[in-house]
Amino acid sequence: MKALAENTPFCATEDLGKDEHRSRIKHSLQQAEKYSHRNQGKHRAEMALIDRAMSYIRRIEKNTEDFTILDAPCGVGRATIFLAQQGYATTGVDLGAGAIKVAREQVELNSVNATIDKADLLCLPYANHCFDVTLCFRFIHHLPTPLHRQEIIAELCRVTHQYLFISYLSPWSATSMKRKIRKLISGTESVQHCNSLAELEGYFAAQGFILAKDFAQTPFVHSLHLAVFVRKAQ
Repeated sequence: MKALAENTPFCATEDLGKDEHRSRIKHSLQQAEKYSHRNQGKHRAEMALIDRAMSYIRRIEKNTEDFTILDAPCGVGRATIFLAQQGYATTGVDLGAGAIKVAREQVELNSVNATIDKADLLCLPYANHCFDVTLCFRFIHHLPTPLHRQEIIAELCRVTHQYLFISYLSPWSATSMKRKIRKLISGTESVQHCNSLAELEGYFAAQGFILAKDFAQTPFVHSLHLAVFVRKAQ
């Protein structure tokens, strides 16, 4: 399925001085269990978005049956299990003890071919180009600084052999406009940060990836998008 890297670049995360991505970690079991019982309608819509991206690469590739997939971060394992149920060897990573416990319980309950590891997205314990596909879902919009987004994306690209799916919140949607209006009225800063597709393309271009396809949950209504990036041929 995967290779733990003996030659992984040294990651001195304690020296980076950044913890934005750790602020969303579900350490407590109560937090994780609450999230695992989120609205089922939203869950199905989100999994349908991921399925659209997987269907896209299945049309391109002759054989995806042996593809390995990394779900980073995996939270309570929603997408990890969804992809494993489609027959893919899937690995989920997270730092939250509560999230990991719930995810492992769900993997066992659903009897799927999935592994849940504890790992930091700034220092993943896998070899270069280890996974055929990496999914980063409902995460990047929690990072307020461009530098941190670049570093997370760089590490995800390092372990990705071919395709990287990343969700983001588009600024060009009714939902995003409502957030802007609410900020103007109340002065309250949203914890969810919108990213333009052009911004993400710049981060990925620096790592040798190009945009293949962009999927919107509901164009111009919901802000959630899932972009598919592919490693450029050498």
